[in-house]
Amino acid sequence: MTRVTRREKWCALAFAAVEQARGKRGPCSVRERTMATPQLKLPATPATTVVARLEAALAQVAGAPAMLAFDADGTLWRGDVGEDVFSALIAEDGVREEAREALQAEAREAGVAAAGTPTEVASALFAAYTAGNYDEERAFAMMAWAFAGWRLDELEGWVERVLHAAEIDGRVHGALAPLMAWAEHAGVELWIVSASPSFAVRAGGHRLGVPAEHVLAMDPVIENGVVLPRLAAAPVYGAGKMTAIARARPDAVVLGAFGDSVYDVAMLRAARVPVAVDPKPSLVALIAAGTERGADGQPLSPLVMEP
Repeated sequence: MTRVTRREKWCALAFAAVEQARGKRGPCSVRERTMATPQLKLPATPATTVVARLEAALAQVAGAPAMLAFDADGTLWRGDVGEDVFSALIAEDGVREEAREALQAEAREAGVAAAGTPTEVASALFAAYTAGNYDEERAFAMMAWAFAGWRLDELEGWVERVLHAAEIDGRVHGALAPLMAWAEHAGVELWIVSASPSFAVRAGGHRLGVPAEHVLAMDPVIENGVVLPRLAAAPVYGAGKMTAIARARPDAVVLGAFGDSVYDVAMLRAARVPVAVDPKPSLVALIAAGTERGADGQPLSPLVMEP
């Protein structure tokens, strides 16, 4: 079965950014490249059924604080806001001198050439990642702290402009709106848990009414209002998503978890009601294999929603 990996998607975006910087037209969009990808389809569940399952689960937790945990990219919206902002950073030659030393150290550890401007070093690391020679978890973290030297207020304004240009409002998955409305009415907390940069995810979450303090993502250290070239906490990636949830909301029950990829399996396993949103082929295959166990000890069998 043909599968378009996240590396391939990022490679296409990086190429498009470089071509844009040169004043040329990049290759066809990632969506155009992935539309024809064949995959096993799982039967979809209507939002009303998902809400009914959530209501039943809520009734069983006896008043304990409860939360819905959403992956961001591919789950709450089409595309990847981390890709959006990093591609724009490279295209604008926006990596600053404050990031140089950390990027060079990261490049040396990854066996990547560390010469050139900060943007060139960041681009070289990205190329190593797309070639499979740079660990994904470290790559996603680097995409956040590579904004070192930016003032947070400056960065947040710039991110808004980038995401507006990327038409983020039109990419939101409307099928999830009834679930979020139900959660607000039922007093269930909404959280976003993502491997993308926190400042990009917060901008997307704001459009959905999710408060900034309910976003768990790749969060660089901020000192005196300026981004530093390191993370403030452990990477929010794979199993690290549940680590972040446990750290931020240790007493809450994960009533529902929503994700689209194998990076979200830890959340899906922990949830009373796991939901796969437009699941990628690798997640579909994992579900079909029946090797993962859910919170009830049974083979993981999430509900499936189409965006």
